[in-house]
Amino acid sequence: MKTILIAHNYTQNSFPVMSFHLANHLANKGNRVIFISHNPYFHERQVIKKENAEIIVCSWPSQSRPTKIKDFVWFINIYLKYKPDTIIAHFVGSNITAIVSKILSFGKASTLVYYHTLSSQILTDLKKLNFKQKFLFYRKKTFYRFFCDKLICPSELAKKDLKDYYSNTNGVVVLNPIIDRFTGKMDISNSNIVISFLGRIDLSKGVLDLVTAFKIYIEKFPNSRLILNIAGSGSLQFELTEMIRNTPTIYYLGGLIYEKIDEYLNKSHFVIIPSKFDAFNVVGIESMMNQTPLLISNTTGLTEYLTDGKECFKFDSDIESIVAVLKKAEDDFIHYKQMSVNARDTFLIKFSINDYCNKFSELIS
Repeated sequence: MKTILIAHNYTQNSFPVMSFHLANHLANKGNRVIFISHNPYFHERQVIKKENAEIIVCSWPSQSRPTKIKDFVWFINIYLKYKPDTIIAHFVGSNITAIVSKILSFGKASTLVYYHTLSSQILTDLKKLNFKQKFLFYRKKTFYRFFCDKLICPSELAKKDLKDYYSNTNGVVVLNPIIDRFTGKMDISNSNIVISFLGRIDLSKGVLDLVTAFKIYIEKFPNSRLILNIAGSGSLQFELTEMIRNTPTIYYLGGLIYEKIDEYLNKSHFVIIPSKFDAFNVVGIESMMNQTPLLISNTTGLTEYLTDGKECFKFDSDIESIVAVLKKAEDDFIHYKQMSVNARDTFLIKFSINDYCNKFSELIS
């Protein structure tokens, strides 16, 4: 039996659901699992008994980001009490867990830290690096080199980004999964063709180029049946609302609560992902889970695992290519129903929770 520590969010909602199921999968195999949940926050430690093991769920002393001295001290006590053999860490919680575990175990603890976001994406959204950003970059490079045995990348693109920016070759690709919530495809009128975007309204997501391309397309083909829905929030939200003013076929819905996402994606004919840089894109697999095919940029990590013309149409992340893929979606709409079926099939084959859990079991065995 191993003791495995996971630092993420212990929830059955949203993207962290993969860690919830991984914890239960590992415990069902007879391992003791310590789960440090950032959100939801657990004021009291909980012990979930399994047939041969248990899951101990707790939270950092800081309800905000765990970066304070008290968080370090608290985790030192957690480590000394449970002495985990393996650490699986996400986001900011990875710093303390990996560093303390490596030091107190004299290098014996195995540390698997997630590389969620492309450095190229961060640089695009920042536009330029100041002294603080450069310092954080070198600090992270040192952290990856000395305290991380494996860096879990959600795609080959993320693995390449890790190597290019940090000269680190310890990346291991494990595709992100989501739980299957599908209950059936909604009836959608074909009088219009609904194309939807969901994500951050930031430069790296390509949403302003999408709006520009869509307006060009509608001007060029005034009898088009295309409608563009946009949902999300971010740094370019004001620019977006200004751009779509007086454009009746573009609808901005603002941010969506997680419980509304499936309905939004399910009621779309296509979901478009125009990202300039993206390590994976969970919205893409949520769309396919909802039997909705994709229009997806070639600079998205998910793209490599899809087939053009089967469950998606691929395009380059520039305005001219977006215009071209919009035309393709409308001209080839006769194939939409089969693409929908293919999208759902691809999700089931490549992005299931079971496959994810089995892959991780192999990594830590």
